[in-house]
Amino acid sequence: MEKTSMSKGERRKRLSVPCEKLRLVLDTDAKNEIDDQFAIAWALKSTDRFEVEAVYAAPFSHDCLKAMFTGEKIEHAAGFTYAEAPGTGMEESYEEICKLYKLLGLSHENKVFRGSASYIADQGGAVESEAALDLVDRAMNGEGLLYVAAFGAITNIASAILIKPEIVNKIVVVWLGGQPLYFDHALEFNLMQDVAASQVLFNSGVPLVYIPCMNVASLLAVTEDEVKRRLMGATEIGDYLGQNVLDAFTNPQAAIFAAAMYRKSYLLRREDQDEEYLKQFQSQHVACSRIIWDVATIAFLKNPTWAPSTLEISPVLNDDLTWGEPDGSRHEIRVVNYCYRDLIFGDLFACLTGNGESR
Repeated sequence: MEKTSMSKGERRKRLSVPCEKLRLVLDTDAKNEIDDQFAIAWALKSTDRFEVEAVYAAPFSHDCLKAMFTGEKIEHAAGFTYAEAPGTGMEESYEEICKLYKLLGLSHENKVFRGSASYIADQGGAVESEAALDLVDRAMNGEGLLYVAAFGAITNIASAILIKPEIVNKIVVVWLGGQPLYFDHALEFNLMQDVAASQVLFNSGVPLVYIPCMNVASLLAVTEDEVKRRLMGATEIGDYLGQNVLDAFTNPQAAIFAAAMYRKSYLLRREDQDEEYLKQFQSQHVACSRIIWDVATIAFLKNPTWAPSTLEISPVLNDDLTWGEPDGSRHEIRVVNYCYRDLIFGDLFACLTGNGESR
C-alpha cells in the first residue's frame, strides 16, 4: 500500500533530523500513564527546538490487557488510569492535555484536538476525527516537513494516512511502540491496541523512526530521590509531574506485578526457564523507579545523539503480533537501538525547572 515515489536518498535524508527548528505535532494517550505528560511538557518547553503546532488525543483502552491477564486486577496493580473503551480514554487524554497547557501558562485554543473514539477495523478503514483531519490539513498546507511524535495507539496517524495517502511525502513520524525487531514478537500496549493501524504505519512508506519499548525506551527510568531533588519545588509543572511519579510508588506490589506481567507479555519467550521453577523465588523488597517511556520520542527529535539508531527494512507485522520476513520491495525506516538515559533526563529536568545546572 506504499503511496510514495520517494527515492532512497530522499528517504534517508528525511530520517536524519535537521539541526534547525522543527514543526511538530504530538499524538498521545496522555491519561493512560504518567509518562506522556513528561513528553508533552518537555516538547512545549523546548521552544528553541520545536514549534509545537498541535497536540492530538489518542484513544486507549485496557481490554487487550484484560484478555491477556484474566482475573488480575490490572487497573490497581499496574498503576495506570483504567479505561474500558477507546473513546473514554481519548476524552480523558484530551482533558489531561488541556490541563498541561494550563499548568504551563499556555492557551490550548486551536492547539488541542480530539482523536478517534474507536480503532481501525481493517487496513482500509480510516476513522475520521478532528486530529486526523487536522494532521492532513497541516501536512498538506504547511511549509516544510511536519514531524509527528506519537506515543500511543497509532490510530489517528494511520487514519490520516488512509484519508490522504499523499501526506506520507509531507511528514516524518517518530513512534514509540512494539518491541525490538530481533524479538520474535511485537507484543506491547500501544501496538496491540490497534494492530491494523500499526500495520498501516509500517506498510505505508511514510518516513518512520521506530522506537521499541524493551531494551530501548525501558532504559528511561526515574527514582524517588531524583524526582524529589530535581523536579519538586521548582515549578508548577515540575510539582505536578513529580507528584504523579511519587504517587505511583505508593504500592510496591505494583513493581512485583509489573515484572511478572512483562515476563508474560513484553518479554515473552525471552526467558526459557520453567514458570513453576521460577515461582519458587519470591521478591519481597522493591527499590522503586518508574519508566518514563514516552520521552524517548522527544529525545530523538531534540538530539539524535541521545538515541542511537540504524536504518532497517520496514518490518512486516503479522496479525498475531509476530514479525514476518520483509521482502526486497519494502522501504527503509530508522530504528532506535538505545537511549542515553542520563543525557536525556539531564536536559528534561533542566528544561522543566528552568535550571541549567547539571547535577
